[in-house]
Amino acid sequence: MSDADSPYRAPRPGRPDTGDSRTWADDAKAWADTRDAHRLIAEALARLVAADPTIPPHPYLSRHLAHHAARGEVLDDAHVPLAVLPWESSANVRTLLRQSDAVSAVRRQEWLEAWARIEPFIGGAGPDSRLTSLHLAHHAATRPRTPLDTSAARVSGSRVTPLWSDWTARDNVLAVSETRLESLTRTTTTDGRSLLVSGDDHGTIRMWEPHGVPAMAPLHTYGGAVQHLLPLPGDLLLSAGTDGSVRVWHLTRGQLLAEPVHRPGTWVSALTLFAAKDAPEVVLVAHSDGRLGALDPVTFRPVDTPLPSLDPAPALLSGVGLGGAEGMALAVAQGRRVRVWDPRRPDGYTYEHQHEGAVRALVGLAAPGRYALCDDSGYIGFRDASTGRETPVAPAPPAGPVVALTALTVAGRAAVASGGSDHTLRVWDARTGAAIGGPLEGHTAPPVALTTLPGTSPDTSRELPAPAGQELLVSAGADHTLRRWKPGGGGGGAGRAVRRPVTTAALSGPGSTAGAPLIAVADESGTALWDTGTGRPVALPAGHAPVTAFASARVRGEPLLVTAHRDAGIQLWSLERGAHAAPARLAGLLGHSLPVRSMAAFPYEGRTLLVTGGEDGTVRLWDLDRVCALACREDHLLSVRDVAVLDTARGPRIASAGTDGTVRLWDPVTLRPAGAPLHCEQRVVNAVAAVPVDEPDGAELVASGGEDGTIRLWDPGTGRPVGRRLDIGDGPVAALAFFRTATGRPCLAATGPGGTIHLWDTDTGSHLLRIVTGSPLGALDALDIRQPGGPHPEHPVLLAAGVAGVCVFGIRMEGR
Repeated sequence: MSDADSPYRAPRPGRPDTGDSRTWADDAKAWADTRDAHRLIAEALARLVAADPTIPPHPYLSRHLAHHAARGEVLDDAHVPLAVLPWESSANVRTLLRQSDAVSAVRRQEWLEAWARIEPFIGGAGPDSRLTSLHLAHHAATRPRTPLDTSAARVSGSRVTPLWSDWTARDNVLAVSETRLESLTRTTTTDGRSLLVSGDDHGTIRMWEPHGVPAMAPLHTYGGAVQHLLPLPGDLLLSAGTDGSVRVWHLTRGQLLAEPVHRPGTWVSALTLFAAKDAPEVVLVAHSDGRLGALDPVTFRPVDTPLPSLDPAPALLSGVGLGGAEGMALAVAQGRRVRVWDPRRPDGYTYEHQHEGAVRALVGLAAPGRYALCDDSGYIGFRDASTGRETPVAPAPPAGPVVALTALTVAGRAAVASGGSDHTLRVWDARTGAAIGGPLEGHTAPPVALTTLPGTSPDTSRELPAPAGQELLVSAGADHTLRRWKPGGGGGGAGRAVRRPVTTAALSGPGSTAGAPLIAVADESGTALWDTGTGRPVALPAGHAPVTAFASARVRGEPLLVTAHRDAGIQLWSLERGAHAAPARLAGLLGHSLPVRSMAAFPYEGRTLLVTGGEDGTVRLWDLDRVCALACREDHLLSVRDVAVLDTARGPRIASAGTDGTVRLWDPVTLRPAGAPLHCEQRVVNAVAAVPVDEPDGAELVASGGEDGTIRLWDPGTGRPVGRRLDIGDGPVAALAFFRTATGRPCLAATGPGGTIHLWDTDTGSHLLRIVTGSPLGALDALDIRQPGGPHPEHPVLLAAGVAGVCVFGIRMEGR
């Protein structure tokens, strides 16, 4: 490349490019510092980016442009344009935004921030998928609850036309690991830096800066999963896990110093510091066979010191400070049994108690004699080490195992954070047991380890601000992410408050503007209908339990909205008065004993029928014209997760999917079985959809979406699978929706807790597109609103909803 072609030749800011031969070397005297150099580089490189984002930029631009812009304090949409982001390969925009100086906060960074929200989850997606995901993320962040503006809705190369969104995803991902994280702690190095340390299921230990950048090279144990990490003074770290060994590392040197414990055939169940009254501090190591030993924390040699006797089973340990010079007691949990050992007492254990579930975590608190624990039943509570007196948390968290605890300070109050199997974190007042703030949601799998960071420090005050006296919470999830949180104040990202998670949503036909869909959205606070043509909502009349499912129907020409509620009731609402009038309640249907999970309305022989599937394991059929029940089946052994209606060579059939792993087909008149159950071999079947086939008889296949993350197609006539399994590759399938593109191409959309919408061509089985949202999704719906000459795009519309809210967009798979 000649000097004339070099990107490093650029005009001075504010000076027209005269085409002379001046280079940056000529301007060196004008540079105040290296920031000027990086700014000039960024400005020159930005001019080399093609306006069309489908054109790949030079690899240097995709790898380094954002870095130069950040170093030059011009990290904004002008210097890192939209067209380069789908090709961005440095994987550091998210981190650079956090590290940027405050001057960047006043710059326009809409596209950069949208990219940062999805960057951790984009993985190996192709340019089409990356651009499409970025387009949708940008619209959701910048145009909430705004009617479609077709002039602003198109981005060259994007496969979507965003129509409407109410989406507030958290932006608190610090880092993404290729492996499953198992343990997490915080350490302070001898030079005063706070570092996060994680261990994974492959035996690798990684160090992270508080803003998520790797701090140094990883350490490899070449053993089992690293389930315990214990930082010690002098940049030392102890690690232990499933290979039964304890290792000593020097973190800043990246050096293995010793392996003082090695017991093959066992695993280390606990690793903690303990100091009895008038005795030196020791490291306690418990193994899966109940053997307990002590190590000197300086020499790492075994120490002969009094220790409690354990049952021959894995034990959890936590030291409990007794205050002043009284030393510590030791809380010991083995299965459901919890005991407290006090070395000051000649009889050893002071008391014990049994739990409903196996104890999963113990943590000592700053208050003398107090500790917290949690178990598999969902219990979280605080106890006194001397008396056993209990303070349970209130309100109780949702049922399900609580798997992780850590102590922290929130607004000067001692608190405990918990991580549950429902993927959420909660924070509790350690004195009263009361909840502090609402649940912290964003993980797509359970948070398995927790730690804290100081709210402010010389290195982190800019990236991780928090009030004085309040620590930041950091969680390691089974979804391979490290996330940061402000306890009592939501996630670590800027923007609007995170909305309540959407429990269910559906497209409900056209609203007041021709072609604009009407959306039904439900969360814990209520239910609303949104007209995407005007952006105006109408609330469903209050007085009913939260909605669990929607269906649209037309009875004798009248448009109806059908809602199922948590009290197991079903309500019919008239939409005939228009999109901006409150729906009029027509009638109710009773029969289910537990909430309905899914509904589908369909015309049959001049009537409109409704099929419902409930958590009570029943499939029920209703006549909406006469508002009465027709039939009920209880063949599913457990909950019915989804229902659909399909056309077959023998007429319409109802399909229901259940937690018993089957899809069952039913006659729409008698609700009798139409053939043998389909045993899908997908564990739980969460979703089912009808998939038309381009055959002369117009028959349809059945698509089943499973807990194992696969989709299978079935011939309802033979009960046999058709084609190969389709694997979404990022967790269970929660929802399915079928649609045809503008040219008639058959497509199946699937999504789940991983937050990615996958599109397949059902004729060929080819994967077409990944739309990454970065937030768990639980509902999909498709609608054909194509109206040639109308105000809206001539392509099908897809709705996606979940933890972060709801978004609606057109799908355009053909053309640009």
